[in-house]
Parts: sequence; structure tokens; C-alpha cells
Amino acid sequence: MRYVSALLPLLVLASGQARAQIGPPLTRAPAHGFSLGVGLHNVDSTWMPYDYDVARNRVYLEGSLGLNDSLEAFGRVGGSDWVINDVESYEPGKDHDISSHGYPAFFSGGLRGTLWEGETWSIGVSLETAWYSGLEKDIRWDYDVYQTLIFDPTLEFNAGVSLGCRLGVGILYGGPLVHFAYTSVDVRTHEFGPDWDVEEEIDVLTIRDKGGLGAFLGWCMPLGDAGWHCQLEGAALNGGFGIGVGFFRRL
Repeated sequence: MRYVSALLPLLVLASGQARAQIGPPLTRAPAHGFSLGVGLHNVDSTWMPYDYDVARNRVYLEGSLGLNDSLEAFGRVGGSDWVINDVESYEPGKDHDISSHGYPAFFSGGLRGTLWEGETWSIGVSLETAWYSGLEKDIRWDYDVYQTLIFDPTLEFNAGVSLGCRLGVGILYGGPLVHFAYTSVDVRTHEFGPDWDVEEEIDVLTIRDKGGLGAFLGWCMPLGDAGWHCQLEGAALNGGFGIGVGFFRRL
């Protein structure tokens, strides 16, 4: 259990790093129409009490379908990686950088809509559920000890209320958000004995990223007359921050 107790903070980090872009309180697609876009979202934070430096990035395509003038369904598909620097999960003084293999796939879906819209101000809401691929990671800590970490797919839930204000051709927006994530991890510790027989310890952990409150601030503006828009957004949650950029076009 000494391995598991030291590894627990790492697993919490892996389950809760990706934070959604909420967006302005207006739909992207027209009623019964579509929109298509691309996005990049980066998150970097320091987690207590072990001061781990964690970075996570996701790249995705996004499409939306306008259900009516004030409500749309959207979906995202792409890849998401994560890196945790200088992790001690075996013995004090021994550390290792933990990272995913490239950009494992993820996809998400949700609803986005306008609750109220005036000439200058508007209020909207966004709800998203995301699924991230599981992964397996081997770490050799010593000549006779190595660990295998098997992450189940991570489920993530995000919700935000957006307050927007029209400034010229663009919209300045912001508001509160809520984040929650959940995953299970199979931790297998393999240790070679004096006669080179293998001693294996297996632990299954269910990890829940406690629901966190945060805030976001963003800017959305049109690019030319072809229907393209640019969206920039920053967010703060659980002692960290995230920055995202996206481009989308009404079809």
C-alpha cells in the first residue's frame, strides 16, 4: 500500500485536468443549420500538497446543430495529452515524468443555449459531457521494481453560465463554471525477489475529482464576411488556469 498512497495524488491529477471552453451566451449555428470549427485548449497548474507541475492539451474538431433560434447541440472529437513532471510514486527522492502516449482520442457532446438576449446584454448556459481514452503506462523505478498504471476511460462533466456584452462587432463574456471528473485506475507493482521470482501487488482505485467551482472570461468576434468567428477564452479552477482558442463558421 505504500506505493498506492504515494501514487494517489498523481491519479487525481490525471482524472481532472481538462476544462471545457464554455463560450459566449449565443448559439454558433443558426436555427436548423450547422456550424463547424477547430479548437486548441491548454491547461497548466500546480497541484498541492505535492507541488506537481501539470500540463494538459487538447486539439479538436467541433460541430453544432441548431435546434431552434436559442438552443443547439454540439459535439467535439480530437486528441488530448497530459504531462506530470517530477512525480514520486515509489520512494522519496526518486521521481519520474508521467505522460500520455501522444494524443489519445476523446469526444464530447452537450447543449448550448441563450436564456435571455437584449440589445447589449445576454445570458446563456453550456453543458458538456466528455469521454477520454484509457491508457497504460509502465514505469521502472529500480532494477527489480516496476509499476504498470492502467487508466480506465475518464468521464468529465462541465457546466457554465455565461454573461455576455456586445462591444462593437465582438462579444465580451464571462461567468462561473462547475467541473467534475471520474475514473478508475489499476495499479500493478512488480518486484523481483532474491531468487528472481516475481512478487506482484494489484490495487484498483476509484478516483473522483471533487466538483470544483471556477470562472471564465472570453472574447468572440467575426473574421471577415465569410461567416468565420474567432473565440479566445481563459479559465481559472482549482488553483490552475486554462487558455483556449477556437475558430468556427456558420454553415
